[in-house]
Amino acid sequence: MALFNASFHNHSVLSPCADITMTPEVYAQKLTYAGIDWIALTDHNSCRNVRIFERLLSEHGIQVLAGIEVQTKEEIHILFYFSSFKELEEFSMYIEERVIIKDYDPEKLGYQIELNEEGEFNNILSYPYLGSACDLSLEDAVRAARKYDSLCVPAHIFRSFGLITQLGIPPEIEFDGVEVKNPREYETAKKLGFSRFLFGMDAHTPDELEGIACTVETEKRDFEHLKTALYKGKVFPLWQH
Repeated sequence: MALFNASFHNHSVLSPCADITMTPEVYAQKLTYAGIDWIALTDHNSCRNVRIFERLLSEHGIQVLAGIEVQTKEEIHILFYFSSFKELEEFSMYIEERVIIKDYDPEKLGYQIELNEEGEFNNILSYPYLGSACDLSLEDAVRAARKYDSLCVPAHIFRSFGLITQLGIPPEIEFDGVEVKNPREYETAKKLGFSRFLFGMDAHTPDELEGIACTVETEKRDFEHLKTALYKGKVFPLWQH
């Protein structure tokens, strides 16, 4: 078994709320400095930059998991991870088509930048606005993801757009885990009945990339091994090390 430094909740220049410097080059610099070798790119409601990040970061020994962060019509953020980029892209297209706000002003709400094969700015996505909700309920979004080999993890459940912040109590939906950020959130989540956890940075800026969110005890850095580690309690928060 090996212990990998990981961070499974991060945004690129595609997310309108992320810093415009969140490119593969900056990721490589910051993650290498921090000693992080396994991440997920989880842009809002789209995965258009994921394959480019996967290819370019692999050159630095960094493994990228197929991921996305969806905003449901209850204004809840939920992270989805997939066993393949093909399945992620199919799910992402399904989500993008259901984003509620179509037209928007990037000068006011932030640029959504697609990258080319070299990781350079290629196109400003002007439609739809990825920072808005889609027209799927939380239950419907999970059901859609379950058609694939996926992990469903509500994001930052006690903060803005979080599951508990929005609903007050856990819904009767089976999740693979929940994301918390500190010991107090962790203990509170356990009291609410949650038993499987991811620990994310929700990085939107370069400095936030330097924080190791968690360590994973497993043999390989891939979807199946993360799933096994999550269910066996082998994903550890930084404060336990």
